[in-house]
Amino acid sequence: MGTPDDTATATAGGGLRAGADARPITPDLSTDTVYLAGFEPNRPAESVHDDLMVRTFAVAAGDEAPIVFTVCDLVGLTRTHDDTGSRVVACTHTHHGPDGLGFWGQPFEGVSGIDARYLERVRATIADSQAAAVAALEPAGVVAGSVPVPELVQNHRNPEILDDELSVVRLVRPDGTVIATFVDYACHPEVVEAEGTAVTADFPGHLCRRIEAAVGGIAVFAAGALGGMQSPRTEVRTHAEAERFGEVLAEAVERAVTTDTAADATGARVAFAREQIAFALQNPVYELGMELGLVPAAERRGDDVVTEVSYARIGPAGIACVPGELFPELGLQLKQSMRATGVRVPIVVGLADDEIGYLIPEADFVAPEDYLDPGSSYEESFSAGPQAATRVVEALDGLIATT
Repeated sequence: MGTPDDTATATAGGGLRAGADARPITPDLSTDTVYLAGFEPNRPAESVHDDLMVRTFAVAAGDEAPIVFTVCDLVGLTRTHDDTGSRVVACTHTHHGPDGLGFWGQPFEGVSGIDARYLERVRATIADSQAAAVAALEPAGVVAGSVPVPELVQNHRNPEILDDELSVVRLVRPDGTVIATFVDYACHPEVVEAEGTAVTADFPGHLCRRIEAAVGGIAVFAAGALGGMQSPRTEVRTHAEAERFGEVLAEAVERAVTTDTAADATGARVAFAREQIAFALQNPVYELGMELGLVPAAERRGDDVVTEVSYARIGPAGIACVPGELFPELGLQLKQSMRATGVRVPIVVGLADDEIGYLIPEADFVAPEDYLDPGSSYEESFSAGPQAATRVVEALDGLIATT
């Protein structure tokens, strides 16, 4: 697990530039059809507790094209089939936002949870936010670090395996003021009770607002390898508890970027690579959902489905982007692969550029006899199939070794 000594710094002497942007995607309950996603289906939103956001930061080395990371306060978004260049769109996986995947409407009545017009606005907002972050690029340095925060998370499926590492990449101006703070932590944003009907970003929203109030700039939260499932360690399921989680994590962010040691001030590295992958789709519920039009159709390559992975280097940090909910043991494996290449602060971003469900170690995959009543194989019932995790990890290991 990380310690405060995992912090590393690179300054603007390396020619780094950074920009950031944030804007709301809170649905209008008077006009939008909002089925809240993440728990049981057919849970219409009745109120808005706090805003959902699109948050973006961009980083470039000199005059090179920037890497752009956007994170949305949504349960997930499917791949758009035209994600190109050095851009990533991820989701926090909040369980109290509009359904971006289609599973949480009234599936047994053939009603998708997706409001197409709302998602069109989300996609347009993402594009605007990315353009604004790129337009705002200015000289910057980067500070990155990790600290363990074990008190907030537990692994319900396998309590012996846990990734409790909070990782931070902070982009700062030459005068030390903050442009953006990128935070990654592997915990389902489901502190608020499953029966709740209010729109909320859950603890990631509180975390980002707390950081922005304390140090300025734009805060961006991404979910790590939260499969398994890594869930909040609490018996209190309230908005106040979600706010407490945000406060604890915000304090941990400042510990992560405070250190007496610093890396070499020159040569801040920025690099990005992306790879398409394909594997057999072995989930009858996914197939049926696409056939009925409840969920968007996946891109196909023969009988296989296509998704993608990507990997970024930003100064002392490496960021592996995963198109689903990776089990923590596989996330820890990817972090070790990054460290083997000299990465000081390895980060895994889940739900990035796609949401293909749980990514389960192939040896642990137990297909349910009934996907609609999976019992102890719940994660398998929301997985694309046993090959998915292997293909994701293999592809990322290759990108990590060569980027």
